[in-house]
Amino acid sequence: MTIKTLISSAEFEKMAPSLGPCELIDGEIVPMAPGGFEHSYSTGEIYLLIASFVKRHKLGWALTNETGINIRSELPRTRGADVAFISYKRIPRNKRPTGFLNVAPELIVEVIGENASWGGMEEKIADYHQTGVDMVWVADPHTRTVKLYPKGGMPTIVHDGSEIDGGEILPGFKVPIARFFDDE
Repeated sequence: MTIKTLISSAEFEKMAPSLGPCELIDGEIVPMAPGGFEHSYSTGEIYLLIASFVKRHKLGWALTNETGINIRSELPRTRGADVAFISYKRIPRNKRPTGFLNVAPELIVEVIGENASWGGMEEKIADYHQTGVDMVWVADPHTRTVKLYPKGGMPTIVHDGSEIDGGEILPGFKVPIARFFDDE
């Protein structure tokens, strides 16, 4: 019989810098594979597009690099987001926090990796919505689509050749989907 040692979100946050890519799922550390070329490239492009828009319009914080987000403390769960946007309404400009986020971003973008399962991604999306994230975008470099998951709504797909719109979360943000995947 294997005995599992469960840890809290606070313990995980202290340990995380020395662990490499991982998440905390129900008190257990779950390793994550490093991103491949397409995943990392698209994550970088999406972050640059969102971060430059957010900074130019002074809307809030754009974060990347598996930003730690505490989902819950009972059955501890901490997720790592590829890209996140959190407004100054939720974290004021002069209140820059330290450590993992305990306040839900308005928008999270995940880039689906080569070996990722949609079942695992949908569980992650449910976790984000549970903690108060308003919208999750899942970018797929292989199909060149972005699936939009609004909290409490039905998902929709934005196809290559179309634009993605920031809606109420990022008003005025409009970008052709191709910019998430191309080097132009």
